[in-house]
Amino acid sequence: MEIIPYISQESIATRVPMLAKKILNTLGNDETIIAFVLLNGGLWFASDLLRYLPSNYRLESFRVTSYGEGTSSSGAVHWEQNMPAFAGKKVLIIDDVLDTGLTMHTIKNKLLENGAAAVYTVVAVYKQGQRLVNCEADFHAFTAGNDFLVGYGMDYAGQFRNLPYIGRLSL
Repeated sequence: MEIIPYISQESIATRVPMLAKKILNTLGNDETIIAFVLLNGGLWFASDLLRYLPSNYRLESFRVTSYGEGTSSSGAVHWEQNMPAFAGKKVLIIDDVLDTGLTMHTIKNKLLENGAAAVYTVVAVYKQGQRLVNCEADFHAFTAGNDFLVGYGMDYAGQFRNLPYIGRLSL
C-alpha cells in the first residue's frame, strides 16, 4: 500500500479561506447558521473552515457513515445517533468528500423533512462520476476523479485521517 500525494497542505491552507469567503457571500452573516459537521471525516475540514466563518455559525456534529472497512460504499446510510431538528434554521452540512452522494443526500433530505429552512452543503473534495443518487455540493474546495483518497479526514479502514494533506491510496 502506497500513499501518493495529491493535494498539498499548502494548497489546503490557501483554498479554505477563499471557500469561507464564498460561503459568506452566499449564506450571509445576519442570523445564526448551523454548521453541521459529519463525523469523523468532516472534522479536519470543518476545523479549518470554521476558523474563517463568523461566530454566529453554531457548531453541531453528527456521526453517520455509508462505508464499511473497505474502499466502497455499503449502499446504506448507518445512523450512529438520532438526527437533530433545526426547525426554521439555515444549515450548512460540512463533510470531507462527496462521492456516491448517498450520505449527503440522505442527511440533507432528513434535515429538510425536520423543518430546516434551508440546507447547504460543503465538502473538502468533490469527486466526479461516482454518484449513486442525485446530489451535488453547493460548495467544495477541490475536485477529484475516482481515486481512493486519504488524509485530511478521509480514511482507509480507520487509518490515515490525520495526514495534513490529501493523498491517493494505491493498494
